[in-house]
Parts: sequence; structure tokens; C-alpha cells
Amino acid sequence: MNRRRAASSRAVMGSIALTAVVALSLAGCSGDDKPTPSASSRSSSTSSGSATAALKDQSAAVLAFTSPAPVARTEGKLAAQVGAESSPTVPATAEIISVQGSDASTILTWQLSSATGIRVQGLTLTTTAPAARFWPDAVRLIDPVGKKSYAVNTMVADNTEFCVCSLYPLHVGPVPVQMTAEYPPLPATATTISVRIPSFAPVTVPVTR
Repeated sequence: MNRRRAASSRAVMGSIALTAVVALSLAGCSGDDKPTPSASSRSSSTSSGSATAALKDQSAAVLAFTSPAPVARTEGKLAAQVGAESSPTVPATAEIISVQGSDASTILTWQLSSATGIRVQGLTLTTTAPAARFWPDAVRLIDPVGKKSYAVNTMVADNTEFCVCSLYPLHVGPVPVQMTAEYPPLPATATTISVRIPSFAPVTVPVTR
């Protein structure tokens, strides 16, 4: 009889202990206390705040930007009207800003200007058809040492060929019009390159890397 009472007492005490544990667990899950943010959350918030604080107004620097000075200048002529039969007659100036070489490509940056505003200057820098593309792909780079000519790179998208270059400008005036074009990579030994623009005197410029 005493054994049964002892077992019963132990069962009751176990039930009370279990109830207390459950109650404490529920109290911990209640909405009375807000959860403490994790370390990662605090770190993320701090990083975001630092990034925002680091932002600065760069508009003044952008508006004050000036193009680098040309490394070479050459005189020539442009045609004054559209048409393959148009001959270049209007004096113009071409300035080479840079020839940037890398293992993947060569980037020519140059500009055109003319004291006489030319509204449409024809196809004197374009060799591709149709003429409406207005690609300045007649501009070539000549390696005087390797005696090799480099043409502007092209790419094909949706069965259409495109020049990897700026469009040929439809107006050239006193304010220079800047253009860029991508060419194949030059030999690592090439330190200078000759830029050949149709109807302009050839000019040799340094290759920067």
C-alpha cells in the first residue's frame, strides 16, 4: 500500500514539474518582451548606414570634366552632301585623343571639327552598305613595324552586322564631335600606331596600355 502511495506521489510531482516547464516556455514566447536583434542584423544596419553616409554629391566633378588634350592633330576635308559620288571639299580637323591598347582590343578615341558647319558630310568615312548605317569604319590603324592594317571591329546580333564604334556624326562644326571605335589588339611590341582617316593626312600617335 505504501509503495502505491509513493509511486502516486512521484507521478503527481512529475506532472507539477512538467506543467511548470511548459508554463515558463509559454511565458518566454509571449509578446511582452521584444526579441533581441541578432548580431548579423545589427552589422547589416551599421554597414548600410555607413554606405549612405559615404555618398557624396559628385555633380560638380562631372560638370567640370574636360576631355583630355589631343595627342595629335591632322588636317583634311569632308564632303558636304550625302552620296558616294560626293568628293571631300570642306576643310576639317581631326584630333586623336588616345589609342588605348590591351590584350583584348584597341580603343581609338578621336574627334572632328570644322570652321564651316557641315550639316551632312556624306560617306567619306564609311565603307559599309547600306549607307544609312553611317559607320566611320574607313578609319584604319596601321602598324608601321608589323606592316599590318587594322579595321574597326564588327559584331552580329539578330542576323544584323554592327560596327563596334560611335555613329558617324551627321553634323560637324566648330565644337569638336568626339567618337570612339574598337579595333583588334595590337602586338605587345607596338608602341606607336599610324591613324589613317580618308582625305586626311596620316598621323602617328603613341599607344597607351
